[in-house]
Amino acid sequence: MAPRVLPQDPSTVVAEPLLAIDDLKTHIRTRGGLARVVDGVTLSVRRGQTLAVVGESGSGKSMLARSIMGIVPEPPGIRAGGRVLFDGRDLRSLSEREMSAIRGRDIAMVFQDPMTSLNPVLRIGEQIAEVVRHHLGMDRAAARTRAHELLVDVGIPLPERRLDEYPHQLSGGLRQRVLIAIALACRPRLLIADEPTTALDVSIQAQILRLLKQYQRDNHMAMIFVSHDLGTVAGLADEIAVMYAGRIVERGPAAEVLAAPRMPYTEGLLRSIPRLDAPSHGRLEAIRGRPPVPTALPSGCAFRARCPYARERCAEETPLPGTGAHVYACWYPRPVLHRTEEAR
Repeated sequence: MAPRVLPQDPSTVVAEPLLAIDDLKTHIRTRGGLARVVDGVTLSVRRGQTLAVVGESGSGKSMLARSIMGIVPEPPGIRAGGRVLFDGRDLRSLSEREMSAIRGRDIAMVFQDPMTSLNPVLRIGEQIAEVVRHHLGMDRAAARTRAHELLVDVGIPLPERRLDEYPHQLSGGLRQRVLIAIALACRPRLLIADEPTTALDVSIQAQILRLLKQYQRDNHMAMIFVSHDLGTVAGLADEIAVMYAGRIVERGPAAEVLAAPRMPYTEGLLRSIPRLDAPSHGRLEAIRGRPPVPTALPSGCAFRARCPYARERCAEETPLPGTGAHVYACWYPRPVLHRTEEAR
């Protein structure tokens, strides 16, 4: 008699990642030499999960997003190594024709600046309809109806009128909503949002974040949210990956990374966020110095010149993230201390 196989408890099943990035490397040829802008990144995101990638300007966040999408110009870009597996399929092995069928349909991206992302001479309705006609094969009438529905979904007032307006006739917040409508037009399984709220005022930022989160819940969509601000992603992300000098230096559950950062760089990013519980006379603490030039990365830990805890070993050996739920690349990590205790 065959042995009886007991059904597995669903709560113990770990879902396979929708996107798995393995040792990804993207370099750029510059006059100053080869810039290692993405330098061995390993990450994953599951269906329905939000992964926030945070770091200062120049840390490699946007180049990571563009590398996933396969939109880094070659040259000057170089695919120096690694894999980008989407639903088990290596995107880096696909032809441009195969990738163009995936972009916009299965994987979509919202860029930071809508004025450079939207075509200034095409009406809003045409730009949205073009996406659904291309990927979903709709005729013009059906595509316009879908465009109208999307404008309603993203909360744009007077959608019938907006369909026939040009980008310059809309406010910054409305233009960003149009970009989101285009990105969501084909109900993608993965959305990459690259600093989508940076140029917007605080109230509009909150609306955009709520919109993305609600759509994600309704459609079980995975999302990679790129930001320089840990405060922005605090209520949005399930997991946070901190990027510095082209590498992931800390990664873990959002609540854990925010409450008990182990990497001094992450700690510095958190100290620069205004807090309601901080003393009224307290000042924001900026991280001293500047990030290293990507064409001349230092030996050892790339953050050591800016780190108040650096020692001799930090210059001699490159720290690598370990394994587990919360990992960090640091020889002398910060002690596990809740931030409320730290402020005392």
